[in-house]
Amino acid sequence: MTINHHRAEQMLSAYLDGELLPREAVEVQAHLLECSACRKAYERLRETKDLLGQLPVAEPPAEFWTAIRTPRALPMRERLRWRPPVWRWTTWGIAAALLVLAVALVPVVKGTVDRLHAAEIGVDLYVRDHALQMSHEPLVDRAYLGLITGDSDLKLVGEPARYGEGTP
Repeated sequence: MTINHHRAEQMLSAYLDGELLPREAVEVQAHLLECSACRKAYERLRETKDLLGQLPVAEPPAEFWTAIRTPRALPMRERLRWRPPVWRWTTWGIAAALLVLAVALVPVVKGTVDRLHAAEIGVDLYVRDHALQMSHEPLVDRAYLGLITGDSDLKLVGEPARYGEGTP
């Protein structure tokens, strides 16, 4: 399996440093044999690494390590001086207020949609539809009143039938 040009370019540095798995190294090597652009990029990378390897190692001065190892305690007034920008607090406040408003408006919007739906199909059909939905999972809706449905009518549990004496 050969790798594509883009993937080979990404793997050149790891190939040069000997960090690839043997299978990946073979794939990159095979690609370098076929692709002159990648060979040129590999040569430039190898030359750059060789030049950087010739540079002397720079040792930092002794006071550098002392400064790093010694914790620097700031005076209390300097530690307390920094305050986050006011706009951050304002932004968080506005975001929190919008979230509270959105959560508060959910029941209002749902109620409006329910009323529109009831007006569209008729209250009796809407209540029947709601009761049928709740008959499958009656404890899901907190407003469940123990409505039961029959073949032809709807009544509240414990209430007498409204459409005649003998109607269930």
